[in-house]
Amino acid sequence: MKQRILTVMTVMLIALSPAMAQLTTKKTERFTPQNSAILLVDHQQMTVGWINSLPREVMLANVRMLARLGAEMNIPLVVTTTMEASVGATIQDVQTLAPKAYENRVKRGGTLNCFLEKPFADAVKATGRKNLIIAGLTTDICLMHTVEGALAAGYTVQVVADACGSMSVLADQLTYDRLRNLGVTITVGNQILTELYTDFGTSDGQKAMKINLDEVVSKLAK
Repeated sequence: MKQRILTVMTVMLIALSPAMAQLTTKKTERFTPQNSAILLVDHQQMTVGWINSLPREVMLANVRMLARLGAEMNIPLVVTTTMEASVGATIQDVQTLAPKAYENRVKRGGTLNCFLEKPFADAVKATGRKNLIIAGLTTDICLMHTVEGALAAGYTVQVVADACGSMSVLADQLTYDRLRNLGVTITVGNQILTELYTDFGTSDGQKAMKINLDEVVSKLAK
């Protein structure tokens, strides 16, 4: 009986190994400026006011950094808003630092999963990138549902947690637990920047480092 169980387990492992290998390869692919796009979801005047899960200045600093990476480093940047008439426009920081992306933002009605909006799905597809760096407000609502939509559409996702936020620490924690179970990598601003630019000695690395110093280190370091 023991031998039979071992045989069955061996067969199952052999059968599963190609899928496991494919999953591992997908998760460990490094995001680069050439294969990634940045999505900023609902960083709006009212949603920012709802953030209690982390200091708002931390979230804003990392949003500014992501906006500048898109605008200045030629990483495709897609900005979207929901119900602007009641929630307000995209925050002024993004308007100022990424004016083209703001001008081309996708305005949604009340759709929580952005990928259900054809203009948004088309805008992301038009970037030609399969790796998505996503930040959004709030973590437990529009970010969560949009990431699920991205996964269903076949994208690989990293969520920049310190450019997101919700009304409570618990909401963030439980949302990130769910997303990890779906295969999403949860990261932070400094980490994703240094994954995109691994050598600060290069010309692009110098530019990325300056953006980081301007928006994050100089604002948050004590």
